[in-house]
Amino acid sequence: MNINAKPASGLAIPFDHDRLDRLMDEAGIDVVIATSKHNAQYLLGGHRANFFDYMDATGVTRYLPVLVYPKGKPEKAAYIGHRLEKFQREVKPMWTPETQTSSAGSVDAMQKAVDHIRKSGLTPKRIGVEFGFLPYDSSLVLRKAFPDAEWVDALFVLERQRAKKSPEELKLLKYASEAVIDSMMAVIAAHQRYQHEPRAFRPALGEGRYHVDRLRRQPSRLHRRCLPHGDSG
Repeated sequence: MNINAKPASGLAIPFDHDRLDRLMDEAGIDVVIATSKHNAQYLLGGHRANFFDYMDATGVTRYLPVLVYPKGKPEKAAYIGHRLEKFQREVKPMWTPETQTSSAGSVDAMQKAVDHIRKSGLTPKRIGVEFGFLPYDSSLVLRKAFPDAEWVDALFVLERQRAKKSPEELKLLKYASEAVIDSMMAVIAAHQRYQHEPRAFRPALGEGRYHVDRLRRQPSRLHRRCLPHGDSG
C-alpha cells in the first residue's frame, strides 16, 4: 500500500497510479481486472473481506473480489465485492468511484464488473486478467461480453507495480522481519526453560507437537501487528 500516492481527479488513490498506468501502457493493456484477494487488497489500500479471509467457498459458488482499473482513467475504476462486505464499506469506504458490495458468487460478480465497464463507455481491446485467479465460470462471462478482446496475464504488471515499495511499506517489512525473528527467539528461550521441567508436567500431546504449535502461534500473533489495517488487512 502506497499511502504517499497523490490523489487524481479528487480521488484518494492508495497506490502509485501513474506507475501502474505506465506499466499497463508498456504491456499494451487497456484495463486490468484484478480478481486475487492479495492484489485487490493492495489496489484498495488494505481492504480485505473479513468473512472470506481464509475460505472462499460459499454454497455452490465462491467469493470473488473484482477490481476494474482502466489505464489512465482511475475515475472509472470499480470494485465489486460480496454483500457481506457492505458493513466494512460503511465503516471505511473504498476509494473506487464505483463500489458495489452486492454480489453472491463468482458469476454475478464478474457480470457486475462487465456491466460497469459497458456503462463507463470503455471498449477494451486488450484486457489484463489474473489467469491463476480467474474462475472458469467467471471467464465465460467476461469472454461473452468482449469476444473480440485479447486477454493477457496481468501477473507481471501487478508484480512490478507492487515490487516498488513506499517508505511506509519498507517500515512494515522491516518490522515484520524483526518480529518473526523475535518470536522464534522467544520460542527457543521457552523451549530451553521447558527442558528443565519434570516430564510429568509436560503436555500430553507430546513434546514435538507442543513445540511446533508454539512456534506456529508465536509469529502469527506478532506478524498480524505489522499489517497496515490490523487483523482485517
